[in-house]
Amino acid sequence: FGSSQLPPVRFLPCRAAASHSSGMAAQQYTAPTSQRAAVGEEEAIDGYNSSAESQTDSSEDFPVNEKDGALGGVMARLRRGNVGLEILCGITVALALVPEAVAFALSAGLTPSIGLHSAWVIAFVTAILGGRPAMICGATGSIAVLLGDTVSGKGPEYVFVAVVLMGVIEIILGLLRVGSLVVLIPTPVMIGFCNGLALVIGLAQFSNFHDIHKIKAAEAAAGLVAGANVEVAHRRLGSFDAFTKGKPFIQGQEAVFAGIITAIGFFVCLFLPKLTKKVPSALVAIVVATAFEWLVARMAFGSHTPLVGDIAELHGSLPNIAWLESDYSMPPLNFETFREVLPLSITMAAVGLLESLMTLNLIDEITDTKGNTMRECIGQGVANMICGVLGGMGGCAMIGQSMINVNSGARQRVSSATAGICLLLIVMAFYQGINCIPVSGLVGVMFNVVFHTFEWRSLKLMLLAALPLSMREKFFSEARSRQKIRRADALVILVVTLVTLFTDLATAVAVGMVLACFMFAFDSATQVTVDTRLTVDAATGKTVKYYDVHGILFFGSCTHFLSLFDEKNDPEDVRLVFDAGYIVDYSAIEALNKLGERYGAYKKRVTLQELKPQSASIVQKSSGLLVKELAVSLVEEEVLPAEREHLNVEHFDLADHHAEHHHEEEDEHKDELTAHGV
Repeated sequence: FGSSQLPPVRFLPCRAAASHSSGMAAQQYTAPTSQRAAVGEEEAIDGYNSSAESQTDSSEDFPVNEKDGALGGVMARLRRGNVGLEILCGITVALALVPEAVAFALSAGLTPSIGLHSAWVIAFVTAILGGRPAMICGATGSIAVLLGDTVSGKGPEYVFVAVVLMGVIEIILGLLRVGSLVVLIPTPVMIGFCNGLALVIGLAQFSNFHDIHKIKAAEAAAGLVAGANVEVAHRRLGSFDAFTKGKPFIQGQEAVFAGIITAIGFFVCLFLPKLTKKVPSALVAIVVATAFEWLVARMAFGSHTPLVGDIAELHGSLPNIAWLESDYSMPPLNFETFREVLPLSITMAAVGLLESLMTLNLIDEITDTKGNTMRECIGQGVANMICGVLGGMGGCAMIGQSMINVNSGARQRVSSATAGICLLLIVMAFYQGINCIPVSGLVGVMFNVVFHTFEWRSLKLMLLAALPLSMREKFFSEARSRQKIRRADALVILVVTLVTLFTDLATAVAVGMVLACFMFAFDSATQVTVDTRLTVDAATGKTVKYYDVHGILFFGSCTHFLSLFDEKNDPEDVRLVFDAGYIVDYSAIEALNKLGERYGAYKKRVTLQELKPQSASIVQKSSGLLVKELAVSLVEEEVLPAEREHLNVEHFDLADHHAEHHHEEEDEHKDELTAHGV
């Protein structure tokens, strides 16, 4: 988020590079077997797979002594990598983190010191414990947009407790390996997530144009506590709260200069990377905006715009345990407190892990390596617990800063750890300079984040999906008219975006997942088909009818599946071939039972053949539930008789339903009763 840089040419894996360098004068160095074994051991310690097949470009390899253990492996990796480059990348990222951390904190209604301290704590801890080397974590907009209600309603103290509980939840989810489930999130949900996040962050920035002096004067006149943090204590981050709370906006010359400074910050961030990528565009934007504020607005025109120090002054001090700070009235750590913050903590954990795992997968693609999702979840959980204890706002992975780091050549944890340490030094040494930054400049940086977060191509996709073919061919080229996605996917994008605006990100993703799953089940319900063929059994001379099943038999397709058979006219021997079909759930077993009973009513028999391994496992485990009219042929043909336990809602009476087919059996039964004198 916030990075306009395109990924550079991807580094070739070692083996691929060797194959491409055969015509070059340089010789490819091949590590000895003992070295490769030691590197493999270190890879497991480092938490991600960087084997020869997935290893990125590095400098010359060095032998590793297997007896050195973990420390030797780490030192070997440092020797192989360019430590100077890693440190330089970390410093660059730290400079870029400063304006965004301040902007995110102000957007959430918190002081800049909370955002900055949260950023370096999370960056440093995840650099050590996280599962993705070179990934940058810190205070993010996706977490900030969730804190407004709690900050305005209960105060920042409850945010700190929620962040601690968020860390605990992330650790639990990591131990349960929930991180691997991110691959199940559909692309339309991802796009809607990004669009909704961008809109919420963008709309929230307009609260920074409130006239803070008038607000302080009004609250002082009303008998409220006035001071530098009054606006912070009553800020609320919501999609439309900047326009609905009735707070006055700045006007006149002040508003004009605020708009100009915002535009300067935005356009510098947007266009500077096209000229050079050697310096962070966000940092240059803040410097230019600050210079314009002090040299033009204040000195030349005698005007001014709100500064960071006007909203919440930053002090250069180390963070302390929140429960020991006299400035905070921490709530008691009891069941009632945890119950109040639990919904927020769950939402923060879900959103944070979602964005982090998306970033992890993206870096995996760029570097041809594999991150450890479980370790990343646990590492972020520990980082957020420490952050909450120290009075932080929590955070997660930052896509934009991670891309800056990786695209600059960083591949190790050194760069991430350096970013955290340097950010702490910046906060301690240059806090007075941060207080002089105009808030409008930070708003410009945030609008750049919004611009690069929003998936603009999704607008074209949704428009093409909504138009009929005739209109697409009329108004668009032939190539463009064929860039259409399903209307169901376009609906998911729109729904997730709108739900994000009116609720929160976690709810929007959940709604999108449910809607996408429903659409998939609905579309797949009619995808199951059968091909029929009649043959004569050479052994018995009887006619056999085969039904070749294609598709997935599950709860949504059972009704359509049962309508494909002709029980009355089929021969006595019917065989269902599942060579191209799948049996996936209990509803499928019940559908097969119903089919067996229908054929059984006509004295016919159904046999299941050529089951896939997964389908065979399901059928074998539920063999005690299969009706006697249904046979299964696995290794050898076997009959699995059982009395079917019907569902209560079926109100099934087999004797009444098939009475006309059992007259002879009933007559024989009556004769037996008569013979016994009953």
